[in-house]
Amino acid sequence: MWYQACKTCNKKVTDAIESGIGVKDVKRMMMSAVEGEGFMEFESIRIQYIMVVKVSDDSGEACLALFNEQAERIFGCSADELDKLKSQEGEENRFQQKLKEAIWVPHLFRISVAQHEYMNEKRQWITARAVVAVDFAAESRLLLEEISKMKTSQ
Repeated sequence: MWYQACKTCNKKVTDAIESGIGVKDVKRMMMSAVEGEGFMEFESIRIQYIMVVKVSDDSGEACLALFNEQAERIFGCSADELDKLKSQEGEENRFQQKLKEAIWVPHLFRISVAQHEYMNEKRQWITARAVVAVDFAAESRLLLEEISKMKTSQ
């Protein structure tokens, strides 16, 4: 659902034994790397979303890859905030509540589709590039305009 990332380059942060937390092979910061290990020390990290979600409409369903910016729009909070909610315990589990609030909420997605071949089998990878809440008034105006165009063309 999320991963630890470097604040400057967004690369995945790994836990290195006896050398703290670091990012491997960050070229623009190699001068401050720990000698011989290829790791860099970080005082703080950022948690970022990465997930696959199933979306559906009247034409069918698909699995989309969501990254940090798009997932923040769906959940309404950062991955850091959601991680803090997960660690809190109490009568009301705010983490589960936040996840439930994101289910079955209509959104408009701008997606990109790429095909990859793996073991002689073609696969589709669908990535969400933008996510916005549905503006029902604007969508209604668009449909009314399309209907009026159809009437005038007859």
